[in-house]
Amino acid sequence: MHLKEILEKVRSSAGPQNEESAKFQVIAPILHALGWDPSDGEQVLFEHSVGGKKGGRVDIALKDKSRVLALIEAKAPGADLSTHVEQVLGYAFHEGVDICVLTTGDEWWLYLPREPGEPLKRRFAVLMVEADPLEQLAEDFDRFLGRSSLTGGQSLRQARRVLKAGHEADRLRTEMPKIWERMLDAPDDELVELISKRVYDKVSIRPSNEQVVAVLHNSPVPMAAPPIPEQSGEEPEKGKAAERSALTPTVKPVAIVLWGDRYPVETHADVLRTVAEKLFERHSGEFDKLLELRGRKRPFVARDPHALLKPERSYEVAASGFFVDMNLSAASIRRRCEEFLGCFGYPSSALEVLVDQRVS
Repeated sequence: MHLKEILEKVRSSAGPQNEESAKFQVIAPILHALGWDPSDGEQVLFEHSVGGKKGGRVDIALKDKSRVLALIEAKAPGADLSTHVEQVLGYAFHEGVDICVLTTGDEWWLYLPREPGEPLKRRFAVLMVEADPLEQLAEDFDRFLGRSSLTGGQSLRQARRVLKAGHEADRLRTEMPKIWERMLDAPDDELVELISKRVYDKVSIRPSNEQVVAVLHNSPVPMAAPPIPEQSGEEPEKGKAAERSALTPTVKPVAIVLWGDRYPVETHADVLRTVAEKLFERHSGEFDKLLELRGRKRPFVARDPHALLKPERSYEVAASGFFVDMNLSAASIRRRCEEFLGCFGYPSSALEVLVDQRVS
């Protein structure tokens, strides 16, 4: 019979009453379906002596031509397997086997006895005959205890991979909540910007950093601060740290957020250069729309830099043959960026300029 048929038969039959019936009603048929012949004393050794003079006997040993590969210790149905782990691991380590198993017939605990660490750190699988999905159960039995897998070394390699993955998952379960708590307590720029981008994508409103942090801290969301007038003539309050979208000569830009993506900048001129370059990437075929923008006497963008107010301060966009007037104040750069975006149907809110929070 195939392994799945054996497992289905075990599930549909009355459970074994004691350790011996578990060995012969459940364990032996499963081993037979895995390629082991319980009647062959060269393959399956019952009551195998282990541990030398001060050792004992293990219920089943699985052996190839040269050495024992796995030990299986059977216990009565319903037994507390945790009370027998140290003993079977000791036997298995002494014998130098690849895998050892504790089982009640229904519950199977599989270990790598030669791996370092406490017993729980060496357990790589728990198989439940009655409860686990049949397909997965059959696959796990075959890859860990199948005769060809054990004798060929695949079982050991697979078990080590599973054990390593389990250790990594345990560490993630422990560390990730701690990391998340620290991020909530002091959110970094990347987290705040990601949330801000998602909000903007959903509701077309970009929250301030303070508003995002308030949500993360489960605090009331403050109203956004009113924009600072571009030509207020007033000095900003010293020592007050705030990140503003409006460009003024008193603050230094550090990055822009355009269509939700962040780009570093160092100067006000970099803002205009970056906006122009990104627009050209998206709209190279219709970039000549910008040629229509002009002031009272001069265009803002031209094919010939000498058509601009100060050719020596113009900037060629991505070697495209389009030159942009850069002889502008910080406030004018902001307006120029909005005009460029508007030519292609983008609202001014598509651009946010992030500035140095240390107001000079």
